[in-house]
Amino acid sequence: MTPDAVVEKVEDFDAARFEEWGVRGIALDLDNTIVPWHTSLVTPGADAWIRGVLGRGIGVCLITNNYAGGAAATSAQFDIPVIKGALKPSPWAFRGALRALGVAGANAAIVGDQLFTDVLGGKLVGMRAVLVKPLSRSEFPTTKIVRFFERPMLAALEKRGLLKP
Repeated sequence: MTPDAVVEKVEDFDAARFEEWGVRGIALDLDNTIVPWHTSLVTPGADAWIRGVLGRGIGVCLITNNYAGGAAATSAQFDIPVIKGALKPSPWAFRGALRALGVAGANAAIVGDQLFTDVLGGKLVGMRAVLVKPLSRSEFPTTKIVRFFERPMLAALEKRGLLKP
């Protein structure tokens, strides 16, 4: 469950590292990763970052536990596939993202804001993982519960020097 990198926001991660890692496809979380929770407004920094990644020839697929229409609107904005109702960290959705991207787990990365859903799910199918800080403190009620359990795990990883910038 250890992320390969941790950054404040998606735009703080240098996409050139994906190429160094051999990543040709990215599963990208939606809520609190590129849009504040309960909105469909992609932050300007995330918008530029996604377009830059796509410009490098790296595929992107949104993956979200969300069922709302905002996910479809966001995927349409970038003309990328979306996996909705993913039930992360269930591997089936991550495998679906890999199929949509046409890559193997070893050539993919997950970028998301949760250790127990995004990072764990991606790692279960062999992906690299980039953990970002959540964009907003507003979250789905069950996410707040998960965050309670996530905090000590993140503190332990940091103490052991396993959170890589």
